[in-house]
Parts: sequence; C-alpha cells; structure tokens
Amino acid sequence: MPNTLAKLVQEASGTLTQLTKVRCVESYPLPSGVKPKNLFSWPNTRYLDVEGASFLEARGVRLLDNHVKSFSVPYRLYDKMEKVDDAGVAEIQMTRTLLDVFQIVSGGKPVSAITAVWDTAEQPSRTIPTSMSDARGLKEFAAHKDSFLVFHREGEKYDIKLRPSAFSVVLQEKPELRDFSIHRNDLRCFASDKVDHKVRKNRNIVFHAHRGFLQKVVRQTNDAVEKLIGNADLVSGIKALYSKK
Repeated sequence: MPNTLAKLVQEASGTLTQLTKVRCVESYPLPSGVKPKNLFSWPNTRYLDVEGASFLEARGVRLLDNHVKSFSVPYRLYDKMEKVDDAGVAEIQMTRTLLDVFQIVSGGKPVSAITAVWDTAEQPSRTIPTSMSDARGLKEFAAHKDSFLVFHREGEKYDIKLRPSAFSVVLQEKPELRDFSIHRNDLRCFASDKVDHKVRKNRNIVFHAHRGFLQKVVRQTNDAVEKLIGNADLVSGIKALYSKK
C-alpha cells in the first residue's frame, strides 16, 4: 500500500473510531461534567497536507468540513435514554467494516494470525471455528452478537477486530486466509481501557435536534472512504451484506 494511501487510511480509521460510537437520542439533561465535543467528517481539511489533499481530489473526494455536536457518556447512562433510529448510524458502521476489510485484503501488512474473541466470562464454552475454512464453525460463531475475529498483522501495533458478517467478503478477496488456524481469547484483551465491566464503550450521543448535522457528517465520510478505497467490487460486497440485515 503506497505511503500516502496508508496514511489516509489510518486517518480515516481514527475518525471512524469516534463516529461508530455515535447514537442518536432524544434531548436529555446531562451531568455537569459532560461537555460537548464536535465530531468532524473525514477528511478533516484542517489536518490534511497538500499531498493528501491532491491524492483525494484525484479520486474525486470532496474536501468539505462538516461537524456535529456530541456528548461522550458512559454506556449505562446512554442505555437509559430514549433512542432515535437513524440510518446514518448503521451506514457509518458499514463504512467502518469496509475500511477494516480493505486493510486486511489490500496487500499492505500481511496477516500473521487470527483470533476468535468474545466475552468468555459470560460464555466460557462457546464453540469456535477451527480455521478460516471451517464454514460451519464460522457460521455458528457469527450467530453471537459479541463474536469477533481479530486479525493480527505483521509490524502493526493495532489489530483489526472484525464482525462475523464480513468474513465471507474477506475470504472472497483473500482466499489464502482459508489456510489460517484460529486461536481463542477473551474480548477484554482486545478492548481499550475505556470500557465498562461488560466491555461496552462510551457512546457519543447526538440529540435528535442535531440529526441533520449528523447526516451530513455521515454522507461526507462514507463517500470519501469509498472513493479512497477505489474498489467498486469490495464496496458492493460490503453493501450487499448490510442490505440483508
């Protein structure tokens, strides 16, 4: 993967890490210690150098800045709020999956190992697939909401934690991964420090009144990531998976 592309992928990944925590809710009074923070679309032109801007413009990415006001709250607080269904939340999760799959299959750092992870404290005896060619095992493992496969890559500090829905696309794009055996571990070993006892992250809540701004952030980011990747077949494959949900 060329250096400029790799750098932009990492920047997009950082933005998506924050956007995938977004949930839309009705307005609520919040504790005094909870302060607003703006979440920006990607790319954020304030942090884009000339080389990156030229690369993106050549791929048809519009260099626009959109943002939405959000509040980072513990999951237990978010869980008590009245949720508002917003298609943008699902769309940004799809884009996160798209970018993760792209990193695995794009010919960058090679995959060195694959680990099946879940909440082993809750389900210590869950059956896992023996390898990436174990279609039945992968299907059974994917039936659980807290199941992930973690892809470890040579020379990379951060692993890629992928939901089971995308396994088929990964194997289609990179069939040599079928030869990999699958290890097992607890989900907590691959979570950040900012999770609760059930391995749930804080949520970036956006009030319903700001939903329009959220939609602009999502549209800009989704369009930019798809054009950054520049692989229509991969984009279509991921979209097809999510359309079945």
